[in-house]
Amino acid sequence: MSTCRVTDSIRLESEGNIKLTGFVDADWAGDHADRKSTSGYVFQIGHSTIAWSSKKQSVVAMSSTEAEYVAASEACREVQWLRQLLADMEVPQDGPTKIYEDNQGCIKVAQSDRCSQRTKHIDVRHHQLRDLCESGIVSLVYCPSSEMPADVLTKPLGKDKFDRYLKLLGLQ
Repeated sequence: MSTCRVTDSIRLESEGNIKLTGFVDADWAGDHADRKSTSGYVFQIGHSTIAWSSKKQSVVAMSSTEAEYVAASEACREVQWLRQLLADMEVPQDGPTKIYEDNQGCIKVAQSDRCSQRTKHIDVRHHQLRDLCESGIVSLVYCPSSEMPADVLTKPLGKDKFDRYLKLLGLQ
């Protein structure tokens, strides 16, 4: 059993490893008025959802890869904060935090050390994602779209999918 002391009177106990994982998604140009995308991410410790976000991106993405890259960049800023919080609670994270992503192009851009004709327009501020991947803070892992629970935060879903994703997130 893993134990983490939050204060002298509050404890976080877990059957097994207290490992932070995340899921990130974006809907490309989902807002029909301004064609901006929506970013969504969810973070869990074990099977408990501890943080999530769904918000419209501030830029118009030129591709689904860019929309996903922007969303992953936003999720990585949250990862840094969550990892520091866990370290302050004496639960340091061993190895990179896995963030599941359903866009293989996004993963390739994050793992590449060069810009191409297709990616040079992505704002420099989002390339912090690359640095975090290179330094071993985060690891982007492919997750098929059909298994991406962060979809619940970015797009309309049918009842069955919606219910299944809520269950995966430990929500009712």
